[in-house]
Amino acid sequence: MREFKTTDFLRVIMEEAGLQPQEFGAFPGFVVDVGRGKPRVGLRADMDALIQDIDGVPTAVHSCGHDANMAIVATVMLELAEVSDSIGTGVRAIFQPSEETGNGAELVAGLGVADDLDYLFGVHLRPGDELPSPYFSPAIAHGACLFVQGFIHGEDHHGARPHQGVNAIEVAGEISDALHRMKIDPLTPHSAKMTMLKAGSALNVIPGSAQFGIDLRAQTNGSMEVLKQGLISLCHRITSSSLVTIDLEFQDSVPAASVGPEAERILATAIKSQYGTDSLMPRTVTSGSDDFHFYSVRNERLQAAMLAVGADVRPGLHNPGMTFEFTAMERAVAVMVEACRQALVRNV
Repeated sequence: MREFKTTDFLRVIMEEAGLQPQEFGAFPGFVVDVGRGKPRVGLRADMDALIQDIDGVPTAVHSCGHDANMAIVATVMLELAEVSDSIGTGVRAIFQPSEETGNGAELVAGLGVADDLDYLFGVHLRPGDELPSPYFSPAIAHGACLFVQGFIHGEDHHGARPHQGVNAIEVAGEISDALHRMKIDPLTPHSAKMTMLKAGSALNVIPGSAQFGIDLRAQTNGSMEVLKQGLISLCHRITSSSLVTIDLEFQDSVPAASVGPEAERILATAIKSQYGTDSLMPRTVTSGSDDFHFYSVRNERLQAAMLAVGADVRPGLHNPGMTFEFTAMERAVAVMVEACRQALVRNV
């Protein structure tokens, strides 16, 4: 939610092309339309970066490829602007902040910017081991994600007298072990693990309180609900048999993908028309999540799909040393421009 300079940078590019960006104002980002008619086709670009440790310094880095996503969508809009008089209905680009925290799309969708759209296309680079260059996939089936902050409340006690209380670190360990024993349909990819633990301040004090974080993943929204309720139940069981209380805060819930079949077909056709059938791979299924799918949650009739771009991302997404094949952006632009043209024809 601090991408104000990025907003300004992109806004100037759009204005120089004769377009009229409309900033969100209270937070970063904007929408910009091209064409003579009311926008019915949308493109989404996520603007944020990740803060990662580089040589001991917290640094903003584009280790998830959002710089490429912005470049692709911006270039598509510039190319469409050159032929705007021939576009019977409009195309809208949504430059959205805060994807990595999981709530940017929900906030932007709440403004109604995609309520009147029939199609929405996203784009994202993929790791080489998932989708090698120069291949494309017409949709990314992301899983659901839920972050949980937990708080264990108890009394500290002397390190020489462990019998006088409960060790919050041991309680956290019990929670961590129990996460791996939760039962869920084994045919549904899922994971539940503790990813943060803070407890104690002195080596001779047994901490009675602790703070922990949990990352829940599931390929379907139904399975995510099973994981969530399972976590609530196991924490209730632990508190009923110990002298601590446990509070849970559920944060940044991101839904699993709801891929629009028509949007997926349009992207598949665009891939084949630009680079041939051999360049088209099946839908990409990943346990990673993306808040792109909040737009479909708000607008249930929206045909939405995200183009997966084989870009030989190495060594992987969210690695601070991530690199990718730059020419993949040019190929993605050609596919997205063609997808917009096809969606506009179908919308007439």
